[in-house]
Amino acid sequence: MKLYYAPASSYSQRVLIALYEKQINFDPVEVNLFDAQERDRYRQTNPFIKVPTLVTDESQVIFEASIIIEYLDRIQPDPQLIPKEPDQALETRIIERLIDVYINSGREVLFANTQRPDQEQREVIKAHRLLETACQLLDQRLENRLWLTGDTFSLADCAAAPTLAYLRWVYSYSHFPRLSDYVKRLESRPSVARAFQEGREQMMQMLASLRFPLELVL
Repeated sequence: MKLYYAPASSYSQRVLIALYEKQINFDPVEVNLFDAQERDRYRQTNPFIKVPTLVTDESQVIFEASIIIEYLDRIQPDPQLIPKEPDQALETRIIERLIDVYINSGREVLFANTQRPDQEQREVIKAHRLLETACQLLDQRLENRLWLTGDTFSLADCAAAPTLAYLRWVYSYSHFPRLSDYVKRLESRPSVARAFQEGREQMMQMLASLRFPLELVL
């Protein structure tokens, strides 16, 4: 199978973490979405020109990180990232969507605001409020839990790892002690550390072109 990805993409990193957790062999195909010609070529694989995209050995094309991970669970159930027990599976998906809709989207708004000083403040205020609420919910769920859904690493943790790592650049959640400790556990997990390391160089190159100095985000 082939994985089309960008190393610094948080969505790509989610899938990489899942692949490393499951120790699945794959052919990595790095996509430079900032190159117009490469974007045009990649459009033939993914018409939305988004990463990641998985092309299976049967030539099936799968978009969206969470759906790719669901497919990986099907072909390699160990370790299971979406629990088979219905209530646990539901909770895992709820947390994954909470991370996507409120934390990741809010992070993007706050980051954009650092690049556009004229950004409307009410949009930023709303994003900050949603982030605070979502982080508080995660912190509450982590009471007496090793990972977001319990003692087992899951899809929710794959989603949380890159999102929360990037979030620190624009929003501090240090006042949520359980969440802060959880992120430390994430970063020490081999699959997460590997995905982060692979994305670091590309992220450094991207940040070098931005207005604020790199030392503010490292």
